[in-house]
Amino acid sequence: MTPRSLRTLGIVGGLLVVLLGLFGYAAWQRIAPALGYKDPVIDVVPPKLPPELDAAPLALLLFSKTSGFRHEDAIPAARASVEAVAVRNGWTVFATENAAVFNDEQLALFDVVFGNNITGDNWTEAQKQSFIRWSEDGGGFVGVHGAAGTRYRYWDWYTDSLLGGGRFIGHPTWPQFQEATVQIEDFDHEIVRHFPQRFTHTDEWYSFEKSAREGGAHVLATLDETSYDPGEWAMGDDHPIVWIACPGRGRSFFSALGHTAETYARPDHEQMLEQAIVWAADRASPCP
Repeated sequence: MTPRSLRTLGIVGGLLVVLLGLFGYAAWQRIAPALGYKDPVIDVVPPKLPPELDAAPLALLLFSKTSGFRHEDAIPAARASVEAVAVRNGWTVFATENAAVFNDEQLALFDVVFGNNITGDNWTEAQKQSFIRWSEDGGGFVGVHGAAGTRYRYWDWYTDSLLGGGRFIGHPTWPQFQEATVQIEDFDHEIVRHFPQRFTHTDEWYSFEKSAREGGAHVLATLDETSYDPGEWAMGDDHPIVWIACPGRGRSFFSALGHTAETYARPDHEQMLEQAIVWAADRASPCP
């Protein structure tokens, strides 16, 4: 090769190294929180709440803070879906990523906390205790997809009580998104009775340490593992994907659907979230 060719090759090689370095840095910034290598931002000053919360027929705290992996597309899509539901029903929504709202005084103004793909260790110890008191005293929680947290154990009450024992452990990676069959298990429950008995959906399919059923949750829907390739994350015949739980006198709903923005554009999915919020806000009926 000529000296000129060698110089050109060296320049191209250098540019490739720089590009790979930038790509690696960007990728690391995205996955480091999910791996527990980035300290969470701690919120200590509560946000100012709108005065209309006091008179709202249903007040919803839409919380989307992430100290782990951040679902950049799903979070705004879920917010748009929930806000559309709220407008139709005359509900009041307060959206924030400030975990300092989890204090006794401000939580008391809300009927339901919507965990919009929240991940990681978002709360101080005092904020955690306020969340526990509020929830176990009758508060409602609705969580979607990333709200299962991460496989790193930050807060046992959150996964074992609030989420009914649904401790996330992983999902297929190659391929990450697969079409699978969801099976409705409780056809009479208002949250899911609008679905057909079996339907297909493409998503990132979560697996859990054990069936939420074993933790006392009431399972609304399961995954048919023969309809996709779970790989090392197979759970077998009992793979819950949507369920409800009863932490103390409270109510909790979780659906693992919703990694992609397209999920929140499905009318049947939006209807499920609407019914889940109504169910979670019901303090008059006994929790199953």
